[in-house]
Amino acid sequence: MNKRKTYLMKKDNFSKNIERFLTGDHDVVTFHHDTSDGFLNLTAYYILPGIYLVLNDIHTQMVPSNRNTMPQDILLINYCRQGRCEFQINNDNYSYIDTRLMNISSQMVQDYFYYPSSYYEGYEIYVMADMFQDETKKVLNLFQINPEDLIRLYRSGAVFYTPDPVLRLWNHITEHCAFNNIGQLRLDTLQLLKYFQDHKPEDASNALYLSKVQVILAKKVQNLLTQDLSQHLSMRSVSEILGVSETSLKRYFYSVFGVNVSTYMNEVRMKKATELLVSSEMSISDIAKTCGYVNQGRFASVFRSYYGMKPLDYRRNSRFS
Repeated sequence: MNKRKTYLMKKDNFSKNIERFLTGDHDVVTFHHDTSDGFLNLTAYYILPGIYLVLNDIHTQMVPSNRNTMPQDILLINYCRQGRCEFQINNDNYSYIDTRLMNISSQMVQDYFYYPSSYYEGYEIYVMADMFQDETKKVLNLFQINPEDLIRLYRSGAVFYTPDPVLRLWNHITEHCAFNNIGQLRLDTLQLLKYFQDHKPEDASNALYLSKVQVILAKKVQNLLTQDLSQHLSMRSVSEILGVSETSLKRYFYSVFGVNVSTYMNEVRMKKATELLVSSEMSISDIAKTCGYVNQGRFASVFRSYYGMKPLDYRRNSRFS
């Protein structure tokens, strides 16, 4: 294999940059892409022609999957280090993974990936049999890895807690990603493929599966609660608006967002407060009201419990930095 180098792609032409990486001119490529509500950084490692390791650093809520450009024979392995990610299992069912959970599937069903908290850090391994070259086939054969068996084995998908031997491999990968040690990353990635061919993990006993209707309802709840943070819309009112029981809505919400409604709303209000402190000249009192706190003292107390400082100190520090 020819020696390649690390490369930082330009911020524009995101899709074209990905296509360029797949040609194999560089061992390691970093992509940056701005979205309407944040950004994402992807670091892609060229393992073999048709096999790629990607470190995802996501700070946005939705990322297109580009499934129409993906080959039919694909194996996708996901490992979550931090955050939460939604996966569409089929046209009517969804699943969620968070810290130490994994998802393996040989179907690319969804048009986008959804990150409920607008934050996610994790790894993906793409195995695209249509893009294999003789080099890939020889190496896989050497390690007795059969991609057709893997694709068939995970056709219906699997969500499970990361087994200890696999966790050690992921930690090893994290170590070597820091130094772009591509040779070791290739070995570790092949070890993972070999492991999942020889050991199919059982689905996590409490793995979350929701119907499309339940997911839509949870997101409607989130939209109603966050469209005007200066107001406090009760779950009883939301229940009446949507015509669904309060208990069911709370359960759907927790299943999608991973926290209860009150915790989620506190986080959203605090995030909005930091944005206004940094980007506006609004008074602390007005920011408190915009974020739903009539009492400025209460706002300052909650803010300090989140960020370890007063709102005014946060504003000063952000401007000095």
